[in-house]
Amino acid sequence: MSATELTGIGVGSRAAVGEVFLLETSDAVYEHQSTKHSPAEEASVLATAIATTAAGIRDESATSDPTAREILEALLIILEDPELQEMAKPYLSEGDDAPTALFKALDEFAELMGDDEEFLSRVADLRGIAARISGWVRGIAAGPSIPTEGTWIIVAEDLTPLETSQFGDSVVGVVTELGGPTSHTAIICRALSLPAVVSAKGAMTLTPGESVLVDPEGNRVVSGGTLSDATQALTFIPQSDAPLITVRANIGGLEDATHAAKTSARGVGLFRTEVLYLSASREPTLDEQVASYVEVLKAAPAGKIIIRTIDAGSDKPVPFLALGHEENPALGVRGFRLAHDFGDFQKSQLAALAAAIDATGRDVGVMAPMVSTVEEVKSFHALCHEAGITQVGIMIETPAIIQVLPDLKGILSFLSIGTNDLSQYLFAADRMHPQLGALNNPWQPGLLRSVKQVVEKAQDLDIPVGVCGESAANPLLSIVFAGFGISSVSVAPSAVEAVSTALASVSQKQAKQASLLALAASTPAEAEATVRAMFG
Repeated sequence: MSATELTGIGVGSRAAVGEVFLLETSDAVYEHQSTKHSPAEEASVLATAIATTAAGIRDESATSDPTAREILEALLIILEDPELQEMAKPYLSEGDDAPTALFKALDEFAELMGDDEEFLSRVADLRGIAARISGWVRGIAAGPSIPTEGTWIIVAEDLTPLETSQFGDSVVGVVTELGGPTSHTAIICRALSLPAVVSAKGAMTLTPGESVLVDPEGNRVVSGGTLSDATQALTFIPQSDAPLITVRANIGGLEDATHAAKTSARGVGLFRTEVLYLSASREPTLDEQVASYVEVLKAAPAGKIIIRTIDAGSDKPVPFLALGHEENPALGVRGFRLAHDFGDFQKSQLAALAAAIDATGRDVGVMAPMVSTVEEVKSFHALCHEAGITQVGIMIETPAIIQVLPDLKGILSFLSIGTNDLSQYLFAADRMHPQLGALNNPWQPGLLRSVKQVVEKAQDLDIPVGVCGESAANPLLSIVFAGFGISSVSVAPSAVEAVSTALASVSQKQAKQASLLALAASTPAEAEATVRAMFG
């Protein structure tokens, strides 16, 4: 065993061995430089560079994972906003060159966001794209190019969506000093089935070219380790023809729906409708919405489909809504709260969904994101029934809504727990904050006990509860959820088979025992270890 072992948070279950490739951006691209050109000439350079770089990124990401494309598109919308270039103009007038003015504008942008870490993480991602713009303008490489041959473990402080979108077959694993289980890096690596360990302190001290073992099952990175040193992945052998509870897929559009239909998923547990509008500069018409929903519903896997109404705001800007900047967008106008200022679109979307349901005959439930009060739930219920939608549900994402669930008897048809957001609000820890990954560990006892509490309250309401957050993609956690009484889990299409296999390998008694072990734990490490030992 090697002398160097780093611990972090594992992503995936498959181990990998490769050579360390340190991904560091050249300091030269960030240098502040002046120019001999006029402000007008530099403004033209900046506009051209942004347009050219954005077009190049879209072309390069066309064949990337849909999750990476979704994230990149949201970032490019901000980058291409004319307001950002307006913020750069005063710096151009002071004699700064285009890249310097852009970096200063992003710094100013970050200051406007105050202490909101979720939006600040978006600014960090934008700076990664700005570095590429700077390299293009100044004629220097923004950073080392990932080799296309060999077997490499990418090591970085953190990774931007742009960097992860450029991974090829030579990349077999990822290690980052920062990040957490719901960071962009983790989400994309999970979608790519790429083993990773995030929040691994000391990662940047690894020596370029040295061989390391990425052991996500063991939540560690071992210098000089081999696959024989990897923590043994659990093997589940199906004992029945069907999973203990229903396994559905999470989708964001037609491509995802088509992919999900090729898996064993029984329906869709989360159709993220905002994905259809991340690049829409104008509000879609009713007919355009109906057409989009119909093609997705027709392509989706057989089974029930749960649709979430638009969840814009925070890190998911939708141009035609023109939300503007907020001091703390994660706690601002997002989700169902948009209905206050954009009520017409909310009604239009529900009308379009009702029409699509009628046109396809699919079994569909519609749910609202980010609700916290009884009044909000009753308002959404009334809007749905006005549109002709009878199966009405809500996302459980805020601690407040859990406490008032008893007041919603007879109003709702189902609940769906979004563990990503519920976790960040439970622990007051931005799920995108690079230094708070441990608090958003889905094995946190506070989160598990909250999920159990939701199930108990839902039983009194006599309605089913599903889990559609990233945590459900973990086969062990899916078993724990089944033991709690969760009736369905929904995961990325790439995780459907692994979760289905695990859930087909256990009895209700075993799932219950696993859930009791998890509930009894006082730390996330203890919860995971005790459940793993049960099946190891």
